[in-house]
Amino acid sequence: MSKKATKVRWMFALIFFLIGVIAYMDRANISYIAQPMMEDLNMNKTQFGMLASVFAAGYALMQVPAGIMAEKFGPKKMLTFALVWWSAFTILTGVVKNHGLLYTMRFLFGIGEGPMYPSNAVFNTYWFAKSEKGRASSALLAGSYFGPVIAPFVTIAIYQAFGWEAVFFIFGAIGIVIAAIWAIIAKDLPEHHKMVNEAEKAYIMENRDVVQTDKKSAPWGIFFKRFSFFAIAGQYFVVQFVITLFLIWLPTYLQEEYHVVLKDMKFLAAAPWLMMFILIMAGGTISDAIISRGYSRFRARALIAIFGFIVFAVSLFLSVQTNDMMMNLIYLSLCLGGVGLSMGMSWASATDLGRN
Repeated sequence: MSKKATKVRWMFALIFFLIGVIAYMDRANISYIAQPMMEDLNMNKTQFGMLASVFAAGYALMQVPAGIMAEKFGPKKMLTFALVWWSAFTILTGVVKNHGLLYTMRFLFGIGEGPMYPSNAVFNTYWFAKSEKGRASSALLAGSYFGPVIAPFVTIAIYQAFGWEAVFFIFGAIGIVIAAIWAIIAKDLPEHHKMVNEAEKAYIMENRDVVQTDKKSAPWGIFFKRFSFFAIAGQYFVVQFVITLFLIWLPTYLQEEYHVVLKDMKFLAAAPWLMMFILIMAGGTISDAIISRGYSRFRARALIAIFGFIVFAVSLFLSVQTNDMMMNLIYLSLCLGGVGLSMGMSWASATDLGRN
């Protein structure tokens, strides 16, 4: 009687979910303490908004180098380094008071978070069957957008108990603990992991989407000639712009437009991210189901992404037509949820393009 396959790969999907939660809590926490930070540091909204811009600059600059390094050094080392790096600069964000140094801390924080998704993409390629990659990618994405669901509750509680600086200290310390756990249990390949039995190992190796090649670098010349390359980049630009806008300014918008107090902010600011979390998980599952039934990757990814953008556009239009706070919040939740569907398909499509 053959031994039942272990499910170690799904344990790592759960760990990536937790890493995503921590990463986006680290990004989101600053928005809930925006007002006391701006008051204490004598910053206006333009200067505060620059903190998001410099983070995004560091994050964007690391995407391609991080992918190259993740393939060269392996996702275990790369992600361990990234977790320690961004957690250290999260802590330092609560230490510095000079505006220039604060911008530097957030830029370096962005550098640190840059390797997270590329490392996950490399890890998933070797650890999951091609019919599971949509769900595997969605685990990190879902964790990323479940982080902002939890962030207002945790951030506001810490701020009210210890002050805004403590938010960065505590969040950074949690990240370092997660880094230690990842460094101990992770392996770059299922073949090297003692907890993976022969049945699971055989299943992964027979069904994963790994292409053997002698190439030492990505074929950029081919990518730049493909319309799909620029389509994915354009899609991801729009998605990230919308997400960052919500991540940084939604709490301030609710406070200024509807005079929401911190006590109520926890529930109201979490609602759009909860919708995004649900739809990201649904999108990955539906995408994998479409592929497993024999349909093309293009149909599986593109139809879901297009539907997501339609939901986003219609919901955004409706949100600016109402003055009622609850209706506006419902439309904004659908808006962010639609973006979440497209976000999940961006990463799945990018790995498909790289393979082909």
